[in-house]
Amino acid sequence: MKLDQLTIDNDEEGLDVFYISFGDLMVILCVFFVMLLTMSKIDIGSFEKVKSVMTGSTENTLVELAGSLKEIIEGTPGIPGATVELAKDGVRVDLDTGILFAPGSAIIKKEALKTFDPLLVKISKTDYLIDIEGHSDDENFYRYNEGEIETNWSLSGKRASSVILHLRNIGFSSRRLRAVGYAHTRPLIDIKGKSGIELEKARARNRRVSLLIR
Repeated sequence: MKLDQLTIDNDEEGLDVFYISFGDLMVILCVFFVMLLTMSKIDIGSFEKVKSVMTGSTENTLVELAGSLKEIIEGTPGIPGATVELAKDGVRVDLDTGILFAPGSAIIKKEALKTFDPLLVKISKTDYLIDIEGHSDDENFYRYNEGEIETNWSLSGKRASSVILHLRNIGFSSRRLRAVGYAHTRPLIDIKGKSGIELEKARARNRRVSLLIR
């Protein structure tokens, strides 16, 4: 083989290697941008589940927090009237309003604070944002009280705000907190077709204050 031909063959081989490497780089960049686009839409709970699987560790994640809160709720002495789940939008802690409030009231019972405080103290040690959501049942609530009309909407919002005031008192930063009143619009249990004791139990489950940790 002539020297000129050998040089051309080597050049072409070098170009082939370059194009293959360049093509691989473009594929990697495309995958990276697709991941960025996907992560911009994914819920934090789902993302941290994937993160824990990929890294093999749940340390400092919502997955770990959900497990810790569940241990507090189900441990000894435990916390009746509280449940926790790792939802797609974060860790959701539901508190029974029957324990927190008297019927139609947005003032937290003093004895209820001690019940839930171990749970709240654990949450306070994290840096996550927290939505405090008030939820009522579907029964119409309408009351004219000292010049103010009260409904399920106002009651659910006031109860969420009362919980926020307590969180502030035990050291939560106000920048982490947001109050939302949903009234009866986001029930845990569908009451359609239910009656009697079954209906009352469903309504009791739907009356709650939720802490969405995200």
